[in-house]
Amino acid sequence: MGKVGKVWLVGAGPGDPGLLTLRGRAVLGRADVVFFDRLVNPGILVWAKPGAEAIDVGKEPGGKRAEQPDICHGLIQAARKGKEVVRLKGGDPFVFGRGGEEAEALAKAGIPFEVVPGVTAGVAAPAMEGIPVTQRGLSTELVFKIGSRAEGSVSGKTLVGYMSVEGLEEFLQRAVESGFSPETPAALISRGTCRGQRSVVSTVGNLSKDANRAAIRAPAVVVVGGVVGLRRWVGKQVRGRLAGQRVVLTVSKALGKGWREVFEKEGAEVWELPMTEIRNLRPKASWADQIAKTTWIVFTSGAGVRTLMGLVGDLRKLAGKKIAVVGRSTAEILQSIGLRADFVGPGPGAEAFAKVWPGKKVDPILHVTGNSEDGRFMGILQKRGFRVGRIVAYRNAQPVRPPQFIQNALQQEGADWVVFASGTAAERFRRLVPKAPYEPKAAVIGPATAKVAKACGWNVRVIAREVSSQGVLTGIFRS
Repeated sequence: MGKVGKVWLVGAGPGDPGLLTLRGRAVLGRADVVFFDRLVNPGILVWAKPGAEAIDVGKEPGGKRAEQPDICHGLIQAARKGKEVVRLKGGDPFVFGRGGEEAEALAKAGIPFEVVPGVTAGVAAPAMEGIPVTQRGLSTELVFKIGSRAEGSVSGKTLVGYMSVEGLEEFLQRAVESGFSPETPAALISRGTCRGQRSVVSTVGNLSKDANRAAIRAPAVVVVGGVVGLRRWVGKQVRGRLAGQRVVLTVSKALGKGWREVFEKEGAEVWELPMTEIRNLRPKASWADQIAKTTWIVFTSGAGVRTLMGLVGDLRKLAGKKIAVVGRSTAEILQSIGLRADFVGPGPGAEAFAKVWPGKKVDPILHVTGNSEDGRFMGILQKRGFRVGRIVAYRNAQPVRPPQFIQNALQQEGADWVVFASGTAAERFRRLVPKAPYEPKAAVIGPATAKVAKACGWNVRVIAREVSSQGVLTGIFRS
């Protein structure tokens, strides 16, 4: 038998992709095989390694069911083939997730494994509703139960029940039998931390009736105890203007670095699905001579800036050169490698940039760009009498197509916003997600991208005038 692989039992958290731990994301990004549960948000699975095998082992209530012995067998067999395996489980692997059973099976089979804890829904969902599950002087004991089971004394206790929609009435009755009063505050929280989070706050005696009236559906957790009353104050937490909305970012990793954090700061659930992959081209011998003879080096994209070190090898070779970029975002990327732009032109688009070009006609210009750029910037300046050269330093390639279940989730659940930085991204994403019942609104960068996006049938609601995440965000808030 060859080298045995390893299994990571990873907690995916309560649903919001932003609540996956850094460790969980890291191991997910290098796994060869991912076994995932039904409650794992597909927005988390987009971080899996391109080409990784994704296996759905979810258990549908009253429907499809992957048996636990079969799951354990699958983990063992994949590891024995030398593969790196992630078992991705909703919440925490060891909180009603059968992670202990899987760890035991792996240990008995001699398979190396590691546990990566996750945020459990029993704490996270109440927190998002402004309900702390413990509070000094009010609740000094926290009890997790599953299904309809509730028992034990109630003095200073908070009771949290998992998977408690169908068995809610019985759960609450057991809570009363164990000592909780029918007047005790209680709440039912569905899809906690996710885009569709809903809740009903009531009392033990009335929660079942109120939840039925509100048509609350699983997955959900129920919270019983005096801490529910704290929601009046703690529930005033500010989660941002995009709270409860899903934003799909299709921008390339070269441009979109840091964009996720900007949207998450405003409370959005963010899915990253880049529709372009930047691949640097092998430097040509002639490029060094072109750089040596130019006065201005121009970048109209962050991807171009990221090729700079490969072009020159030593930044000291740029001594005496002037650098111009389009937009604040590209300028920030340039500054991250230790260089400051001599000119930050308006954008997006080549025409706006070329119209305000600050250089003299005697100063040669070198445009560093990608293969999809149409040469408009160079053409406009050449018509005005400038000497302009061009280096095609990278290729705009189409990334590996996301797994079918991610496409299905977008078709079935949709999104609130999708962001396009290029017409190519709008075209590729439309092929990925044909017309669906839940079409997102589109926020695009520049009129050229807007034109292509509209032609693809996207509902363009925002045309950002700045090539930056903040420019897009400002447009969304104004729409």
